Amino acid sequence: MLAVVGAILLQQIVDHGLKKMTSHTATQTSISQLLSDTLNTDIVIMGNSRALCSYNTAIMEKETGMKTWNIGVSGQPFGISYLRYQLYAWHNKQPKLLIINIDNTELEMISNGFGREEYYPYFSDNMVRSYLDVYGFTWKDIYVPMYKYFGDYKLIAYGLMSSVGLYPFASQQHYHGFFNCDLPFDGQRLHEILSQKELDPACCESDAIQLLEKFLGDLDRQPIHVIFCYAPQYQLLYKRLQLSDCMNVYHQFSDRYNIPLLDYSSISWGNDSSYFYNANHINLLGSELFTTQLVHDIDSLGIIK
Repeated sequence: MLAVVGAILLQQIVDHGLKKMTSHTATQTSISQLLSDTLNTDIVIMGNSRALCSYNTAIMEKETGMKTWNIGVSGQPFGISYLRYQLYAWHNKQPKLLIINIDNTELEMISNGFGREEYYPYFSDNMVRSYLDVYGFTWKDIYVPMYKYFGDYKLIAYGLMSSVGLYPFASQQHYHGFFNCDLPFDGQRLHEILSQKELDPACCESDAIQLLEKFLGDLDRQPIHVIFCYAPQYQLLYKRLQLSDCMNVYHQFSDRYNIPLLDYSSISWGNDSSYFYNANHINLLGSELFTTQLVHDIDSLGIIK
C-alpha cells in the first residue's frame, strides 16, 4: 500500500514538473500552451514538421495584421495533428482561417511513437485521453501509477528537477509555434532516397482519410475558412515521390468542400539548396520567401480581410 501511495505521489510530482517544462518540445507549441486558453488566434497552421518550419508566423502576422499560431508537430501523422487542433479549439476561440499543410506523409493515422512522452502529464485531460490510442497507450499507462514512465529514468529526473525550478534545458526557441531552423543544407537523407531504385510511396491510409473527411465536414459547419497548402520540397526529392493517390484525395476534398488548394511543390527556387535545411524542409530564408508569397496568394483569394 505504501508503495502505491508513493508511486502516486511521485507521478504527481513528475507530471507537475514536466508540465512546467517547455524544452522537451522546443521545436513546437507545447501541450500546456494548447490547453492554456491564451492563444486565441486568427490564423492557425496545422500539420507535421513541414508545417512547423515552413509557415513563418512572424512574417504572416506582419503581412496580414492578424494573430497567427503554428501548431505543427514534428514527425507525426494526421491523427496527431488532428488531436492538437482539437486541443486548441477546445480551449481557445475559433480561428478565422485554418491552413492545413498537405504532403506525402500527412495521411497516416497511427504515430510511430516519436514524442509520445509529451503527453504523459496530460492523461487526465478528457480530450487527450480520448485520442491516446493513436499513440498506442494502454490502460496501464493511464491507471497504473508511474507505469508510463517505466524505464525512462531520464524523463523522471527531468520532471523532478523541473518541479523544484531546476530546468535542464533552455526554453522554447520559436515564435508562436514557428520553428526557426536557420541551418545549412544537409543532403544525407536525400542521397539515401536518390540511391533507391524505386520511387518513394506516399502515405494514404484509409483511417486517416476518414478522419480528415470527418474533420472537414465539421469545419464546413463553422464560420472558418480552410486552405490546403503543399509547402515547398526540394525538387529532387519531390520528383521521387509517388503522390498521385494522395493528391487525388486532397483534390476530391478540395472540390467537395470548396477548399482552395495551394501547391508550392514546383516553386521557382525549389532546386536551390540555400533555401532548405534538408530535402524535406525549408530553412529560415525559405520560410520568409514562401510565407510572403503565401500571404499574397491568400489575399488574392479574397476569403479573409
